[in-house]
Amino acid sequence: MRKCCSALALISLASLAAPALADEPPPSPDDDIGTRPATLAVPPPEASYDEERPDTFERPDRFERPGAGGDLQIAEDPALDWAVLHAGFRPHLGTFGGIATFALAHERTERFYGGFSLSAIRNDAGTHVGLFQIAIGRNLADSNVGLAQVAVAENRARSFAGIAQVSLAYNRALDIAGVFQLAGYNRAKRAVEVMQLGGYNRVDDAFVGVSQIGGFNYALGDYSGLFQLGVFNVQGEEPFGEARGEARFAGIAQLGALNSSARYHGVLQLGGLGSYAGEFVGAFQIGGLVVGAEDFTGAAQIAAGVVSEHSRGVQIGAAAIAFEDHHGLQLGAVANYAEEATGVQLGAGNLTEELVGLQLGVANIADEVDGVQIGVFNHTDRLRGLQIGLVNHAGNGVLEWSALLNMGFSGEDDAYYEARNERR
Repeated sequence: MRKCCSALALISLASLAAPALADEPPPSPDDDIGTRPATLAVPPPEASYDEERPDTFERPDRFERPGAGGDLQIAEDPALDWAVLHAGFRPHLGTFGGIATFALAHERTERFYGGFSLSAIRNDAGTHVGLFQIAIGRNLADSNVGLAQVAVAENRARSFAGIAQVSLAYNRALDIAGVFQLAGYNRAKRAVEVMQLGGYNRVDDAFVGVSQIGGFNYALGDYSGLFQLGVFNVQGEEPFGEARGEARFAGIAQLGALNSSARYHGVLQLGGLGSYAGEFVGAFQIGGLVVGAEDFTGAAQIAAGVVSEHSRGVQIGAAAIAFEDHHGLQLGAVANYAEEATGVQLGAGNLTEELVGLQLGVANIADEVDGVQIGVFNHTDRLRGLQIGLVNHAGNGVLEWSALLNMGFSGEDDAYYEARNERR
């Protein structure tokens, strides 16, 4: 008796937590995922009128239920109503309130309130408020409030509020408020849950929870959670796409072989092969082979190859590249490149068009230098600072070519430097 009361209390709390689930208006065609019983899916076809035979009307006896993947015969007899226990081969119930229903093949219930419903093949419900909806084949519900949908093949619900959707193959919900989805393929439009756990996890609009854990984790819109853990983790409409709109990853980490985020606001992107972000605001972006960002603001990018368009922080790798501007430290064992570098370039070869700061390497090359070059070979067209090296070349230096030390001073180039600083 105590367990029964606890179960009913849980169902009541779930109903209060998601009051809109049972009261939502009918879905738009885009939101119809084939979950509703046949009599509610679409109205019966209107009688058709044949102009060549005005004395006849034709009304089809079969119609197609959108998203269901086939034709269903219109029920000729009215659905049974109100029962405590019910069993049958292919029962069609209107409103059920009681303990359980059992079907050997295909069960359809417009409104279910009770303990559980069980069908050997397929279990359809309009509104299902109960502990379990169970099927060997698949469960379909317009609104499901309870503990779980459990199936071997497939679970679908337009609105699900409960503990879990569990199947071997496929779980789908437009709106889910629960603990987890567990299947080979989990999909939701809007998810408020602890986790999605499966081979392929996808959320179309927004995920709010703890984690997606699987082979391929895909959040097309906002992801607000602690982490994505998988082989391939993606946030944004297109993997490795540009930062567009307001959708973003907000959490602790993306952890996988490959990571991609349109707009990453977190702590760590860690990819065994690599990580990418259209916009990165966080601490570390780390990859085995390569990491990249259109706009990076953080402590460090670390990989064999480090690439950005705009970066503020530290780039560490065999090669560090900023196609437009870099502010901070570039530490490339082989080479560093930035169109505009403000800070320090430290590596075997350093290349930039405009440098404000220090280049330290075997070969340092810059079009314009406002700072210091230290290396075996140093070159710049315009120098405002020092060159220290075996061979130094400065187009406007005290000496155009020199050994050990060369200098460039303010003077006729002041107007040039002032204009450049204004551009920045």
